[in-house]
Amino acid sequence: MIIQDCDVSGKVVLLRVDFNVPIVDSTIQDLTRVLRVIPTVNHLVSSNAKTIIISHLGRPKGRDDSLSLQQVIEPLSKLLNRQVSFIDDCIGDKVNTAVKSMVPGDVVLLENLRFYSEEELNDIDFAKKLSSVADIYVNDAFSCSHRNHASITQVTKFLPAYAGFCLQDEVNHLEEIISCKYKPTVAIVGGAKIATKINLLLNLAQKVEFLILGGAIANNFLLAQSFDIGKSLYEKDAENISIEVIKMAAQNNCKIVLPKDVLVAKDANYKLGLVRGDLSSVLDDDVILDIGSKTLDEIRKILLSCEAVLWNGPLGAFEYPAFSNGTFQVAREIAGLTKTKKIKSIVGGGDSLSAIHAAKINIEDFTYVSTGGGAFLQYISGDEMPGFCDF
Repeated sequence: MIIQDCDVSGKVVLLRVDFNVPIVDSTIQDLTRVLRVIPTVNHLVSSNAKTIIISHLGRPKGRDDSLSLQQVIEPLSKLLNRQVSFIDDCIGDKVNTAVKSMVPGDVVLLENLRFYSEEELNDIDFAKKLSSVADIYVNDAFSCSHRNHASITQVTKFLPAYAGFCLQDEVNHLEEIISCKYKPTVAIVGGAKIATKINLLLNLAQKVEFLILGGAIANNFLLAQSFDIGKSLYEKDAENISIEVIKMAAQNNCKIVLPKDVLVAKDANYKLGLVRGDLSSVLDDDVILDIGSKTLDEIRKILLSCEAVLWNGPLGAFEYPAFSNGTFQVAREIAGLTKTKKIKSIVGGGDSLSAIHAAKINIEDFTYVSTGGGAFLQYISGDEMPGFCDF
């Protein structure tokens, strides 16, 4: 069920969001996750609901003032153009008293759910206490919906559950890609660990026409095809995974694209990138850290031929200036094609978002940038999303 189907007037709504945002010196560095839930909160306010917002922040071990959600109050109030009240607990007498004094249109933010270990333990009694003050539950935290946590799965046993606008947007955009609506579609997958992306790669190999691999994930595939990767990062015992994905791609007419040329490092500080014009010239003491110009040219040609692109994970060690070019150029290429309406682009994963910011590209230049990391991977992989069970 979706929030549009519910009459919330006069009702107390428990709204689960994801305010797990980067904070430095009490200042939020990226407001994306806060911005994404504003339409849902505005809808509840304009519908005369009493809105109680709950979220987690960080990984506290008990109460930790540096991870208090009070730090979100000021920017949230500005974005909503109304004062949001803060309660320094999420269950108990303080919350009960505050809710009783609420009037329609009021918005309250409760303290960090993870100050209680019961949240991550998926404790049903904790969920019962959370839900006891509300009439309706709304999940607008797509990025947390892959977790079996009390505020995600257990509260739905006590309250009728609905999906908020942010969660709906995430699902709708991702479904457009994985439903094979656009042809041809290219998926670009990078990053360090192939083990976390096995199902993602297998699922994409059945749905897209091109699967471009970069980062350490590509190294595993190069090894599986007997290329020398020197001292580059890879996962041991992952050869069978690579072979399985290659077979799946072949069965579904999906072309796997691996680096043709690379930039390597020899110094421990990764300050200097050395060009290896083809993979046969990679030396035993080389560390592959970026893609080269030939690979970039091939990626550009593929992007120009496609109607949609799904991007997850950097193509190199972009955090080092000498090895940022591949990831940054691909990001700029996708953004440019999106702005001229030549391609639909979906981006997901924390590292991809960091790369976009580092390249000084606006996230508005992409069709949609997902708020999810693990949830993005799990959904695209076709795995179960526990937070969706009652929608």
